[in-house]
Amino acid sequence: MVFQFKLPDIGEGVVEGEIVKWLVTDGESVREDQPLVEVMTDKATVEIPSPVAGKVAKRHGQEGTTISVGAVLVEIETGNGTPRAQSKTIEREALSPGRPPRHEMDVLATPAVRRLARERGVDLTKVKGTGTGGRITMEDLGQYQPEPETGEAARPAVGSGEREETVAYRGLRRKIGERMSTSKTTAAHYTYVEEVDVTELTRVRSIYNEMSGGRLTYLPFIVKAVIEGLRKYPLLNSSLDEENEVIRVKRYLNIGIATATPDGLIVPVIKDADQKSMLELAKEIARLSEAAKEGKIKVEDLKDGTFTITSLGTLGGLMATPIINYPEVAILGLHKITPRPVVRDNQVVIREIMNVSISLDHRVVDGAVAAQFIAHVRTYLENPGLLALGSL
Repeated sequence: MVFQFKLPDIGEGVVEGEIVKWLVTDGESVREDQPLVEVMTDKATVEIPSPVAGKVAKRHGQEGTTISVGAVLVEIETGNGTPRAQSKTIEREALSPGRPPRHEMDVLATPAVRRLARERGVDLTKVKGTGTGGRITMEDLGQYQPEPETGEAARPAVGSGEREETVAYRGLRRKIGERMSTSKTTAAHYTYVEEVDVTELTRVRSIYNEMSGGRLTYLPFIVKAVIEGLRKYPLLNSSLDEENEVIRVKRYLNIGIATATPDGLIVPVIKDADQKSMLELAKEIARLSEAAKEGKIKVEDLKDGTFTITSLGTLGGLMATPIINYPEVAILGLHKITPRPVVRDNQVVIREIMNVSISLDHRVVDGAVAAQFIAHVRTYLENPGLLALGSL
């Protein structure tokens, strides 16, 4: 018999996944629990194992195709007998004869979602809504991808004599693009830039590393300072729920750390960062960074962030305007620490200066609040001894 294996629920809230890489071919014999395919969901890639042994009869979807949870993923010839799971085949849903197509005005969506859909030329009747009652949210719109074209014309190849090449836009690269596009077209971005004198922080860090023989980075200090800033200005630790017309201020502090990996940028999250000591933060940052770069990051380590920090300091540059990790409302960018001449007590002296830039959603956070937040964080970074004393 032919067993139709459906894409299983592979995580809380996941409604679809992108086929990143097939690990089997049509006609190939597979054993029970053998990995069939790599599927990406919300920036994490997981291997989907076969629930049965048999021969692959048909794979559904090319690499780069998005498939919904519950849709047929692969058909497997199992011979006689009943598979241990999903013994019933899936029948394709079809409209009743003569049933009119769904009209766009029948779709549940806010005016903002409809406006953005018109700008992008997206037919909302083809977008699956995950909000209340099937309402289409901004995130649904950002994740929507039209059905890919089929045939050779959809996959241009590169000949040896051509002067350009094509690179597949799928997997993590496409997820990054979708999220950045959603953020830029949804949040009312603006960026505030400030200089921070980290001379004393540099000295304290160096002393600790010399005495302990460790390699404590600047990041745990910065996370601690950000935590104090968020405690005083909690509006930056929120998200905007347009559907219910409320701003959701989070009482927990989950700090995301943007991390470059060989495949692209991901944002591991330090859960309950305010409950951790400086050294605990350092260990957690190191753990998440290593797991991310080795491709071993877990889905739960990428969820529920409330504020993100991104750093380009090791690569140089005066400043950047980071894109908000939507649906968060703020992201802090860190830049290279350099010795610069500054005036202190009417004297020109050389100090270690770091530029910081924070991008915010103006729908939620006004410029004055952003300036006050950065001033508070700056106080802690310029006087790192205060981090041991708690909130001001």
